Amino acid sequence: MANQVIFKGAPSQVINIPALFKGSAVVALIFGIHLCTAGYFPFHWQLLFAQIVAVMVGVGLPILKTAFTEIVVDTERITWTQGILRRRVYSLELARIRRVSSVHPWWQGMLGTGSVILMTDDPAHPVRRLPGIRHADQLRTRLEEAVAIRQER
Repeated sequence: MANQVIFKGAPSQVINIPALFKGSAVVALIFGIHLCTAGYFPFHWQLLFAQIVAVMVGVGLPILKTAFTEIVVDTERITWTQGILRRRVYSLELARIRRVSSVHPWWQGMLGTGSVILMTDDPAHPVRRLPGIRHADQLRTRLEEAVAIRQER
């Protein structure tokens, strides 16, 4: 039987919403501190700019990491490809999967995404997580079916 692709795609950027909120809060805090201390110290635009750039880099890296991630699930294995400057490829044979579940935090559930959790017999990585998957329940069901078929062989 030829490998059939069950899922191919990238995690949703929805998983980065908390990082965006945290970054916005830190930028607001930086502005507030600069405004409150403006009467006591000279205002340095360069310092403010450097601090905001540092926060933007901290927020931007998870977004880039998500954008440069690809997940392919077929009837034999799951393959993750990750990396911005250095590409890494990880594989997990479906035969090593023992249990599949899905988790939907309230804010991801409202936006139609969730995480698929894989319990494996791999001692190095007993739990694998596929974050930000659109229609995670459907993928979980299809994965359970593929794992069951694979284990029957």
